[in-house]
Amino acid sequence: MKKKTALLLCIALAAANILGCSSGAEPENTTEDTTQKTESKSEDGVLTIEFFQQKTEEAAQIGYNNIIDKFNEENPDIKIEMNTVPDAPTVLTSRVASGDIPTIFTDFPTQLQFRQKVENGYIQDLSDQEFMKNVEQSALDMSIQEDGKYYALPFSRNYMGVWYNIDIFEENDLEIPQTWDEFVQVCESLKAKGIVPLGLHGKDPARVGHTFQCCTVAWDPQGVETIEQAVAGEKKIEGDAAFTAVAEKMLTLLSYANEDALAMSDMQCYENFANGQYAMCITGSYARGTIMIANPDLNLGIFPLPNDTYETTNTLSGIDAAVCISAKASEEEKEAAYKFLEFLAQPENAQLFCDAEGAPACITGVVHKDEGVQPMLDLISAGQVHDWMASTIDNNVVTDLYNVTQGFWSEKNVESYLKQMDESIAITSAE
Repeated sequence: MKKKTALLLCIALAAANILGCSSGAEPENTTEDTTQKTESKSEDGVLTIEFFQQKTEEAAQIGYNNIIDKFNEENPDIKIEMNTVPDAPTVLTSRVASGDIPTIFTDFPTQLQFRQKVENGYIQDLSDQEFMKNVEQSALDMSIQEDGKYYALPFSRNYMGVWYNIDIFEENDLEIPQTWDEFVQVCESLKAKGIVPLGLHGKDPARVGHTFQCCTVAWDPQGVETIEQAVAGEKKIEGDAAFTAVAEKMLTLLSYANEDALAMSDMQCYENFANGQYAMCITGSYARGTIMIANPDLNLGIFPLPNDTYETTNTLSGIDAAVCISAKASEEEKEAAYKFLEFLAQPENAQLFCDAEGAPACITGVVHKDEGVQPMLDLISAGQVHDWMASTIDNNVVTDLYNVTQGFWSEKNVESYLKQMDESIAITSAE
């Protein structure tokens, strides 16, 4: 449903905590011509174009800058300037509401908020652009909108999993666990030797929410759909056997994690893990580059958070970065933007980002050089994946469940947690 601008700005504050991930509902498009004039030509005829991108991790910024520097050198009449800000989803939502849409920006084409932007005419149709042929078909299939068109260049994928220190595993004769029981056995073995099995970070409810989504998808194949039914008033989370099992397994994770998990920031957790304080760390592909910056010599691998059997294990995975062009930009700005997206879609340039950031590319011909991620890529290739909750559930609902889950990490009461999930869904879905 299209929102009024005032309501949008309030909602955006809550929506900002969704994954690298999302902005809130979009404002109603009440102005016919809101072409922005944020870019300008210098006296020497160079057109400066803003590239607003939402990934704050250092490795991602390095990857983008490597491409931008190369583009600017080869195109002296255009200057791409990357803009990365804290709380990017809220900032982008506010800028869209005010008509100040960046000429180029990243967004998440599988999410409801993106579809609202498309419906309101804020994003340029890219369907006929030749560079879209460089995108893997599976990524295009995820990005297609209700009108059958493409409004974003899918650039990289994400996934959630269990990063692990390969050297610690080898020194302790441990194998990658493929079932939940095997995972618990690995944790027991590490704990018995005085090694903290698992690093978790609970200071930021958004990162807690990522773990919540990862656990839900891994341990309950229909968990996201159950939440959808709860939002529709067709089901309750309280008393649901599958969600009870998810909550109990989450408590098991906490029992093997660092004692200060609730006070731990993501960056500190990554640094601790990189320097051997934990054997494993549950987080997303977005953290890989940051972890390696903290310890370039780390022998790093990742595997899916396992369910009771490998066959029933799914991983959380979606489009992590997709590049868009404002439909409100001037024709000159659009032409420059098309040129930059065409440059991004060339395999040799997309490879620069993949090498720096570490996430799987959506561009054909890009090779992931890190053998340690193969167990995750195998599961993704097998189709054992589920997209992020915001693709089918309103951001406000998802964000508040993050807060409820953070409270559960503190209280550790399963019955109360499931009841609070129902109460949260009832309130946020009615807003």
